[in-house]
Amino acid sequence: MKNIAVLVLCVISIIVLAGCTAPVEIEAMESTESSETTPIPSKISFTAPTLDRAEDLGSQHDLRNSFDGPILMLWVASGCSGCHDWTDLIRNEMNAGNISNTTTIVSVHRYPEFETTEDMERRYGDNTSDHYAPWPVLVPDASTTVIDRETGRMTDVGLYAAFGEPVTPTLQVIDSEGGIAWTSSKYWANTTVLEEALNIMAQQDGIQ
Repeated sequence: MKNIAVLVLCVISIIVLAGCTAPVEIEAMESTESSETTPIPSKISFTAPTLDRAEDLGSQHDLRNSFDGPILMLWVASGCSGCHDWTDLIRNEMNAGNISNTTTIVSVHRYPEFETTEDMERRYGDNTSDHYAPWPVLVPDASTTVIDRETGRMTDVGLYAAFGEPVTPTLQVIDSEGGIAWTSSKYWANTTVLEEALNIMAQQDGIQ
């Protein structure tokens, strides 16, 4: 009788344990699958709202429309002194004729979680501001993802991750196909660094 009881107990234990371990294995597989990240495309673009001024060329900017040549991209925040400095240098160089009017320049808001579009408008959008940007200012939100330029498809890769988690200020040259050709995170504006970026843009133009 004892042997039968032991046998029954063993069978019940096996059934119960089998029922407990299967879901754990499934959950582990699901966890592994969900942790896989989409690779960052090598050629990227994105769309974002703008400050909706004449300088912004529309209320929504599709960066792909700018890819008839390289782009000088400045990542900014409204409260960033280095960003103000870079904006002023680029604007002054444009006004002095040292940067061609055909050069594509965009500023992109880096921290929409902490600053508003109105903050950006006051700092860079108002032509009476000391740090006015006379080129498109893009104000994406934190959920913006990038477009794979090679396939034309939207991805689930976040904007900031795709561009290397830029700090502010960061200056980048984006080549005519949407690749990141050059990056500098010099905090204070520097004419030598700007000249380097413009030279790289000229080389990119020559490649086309």
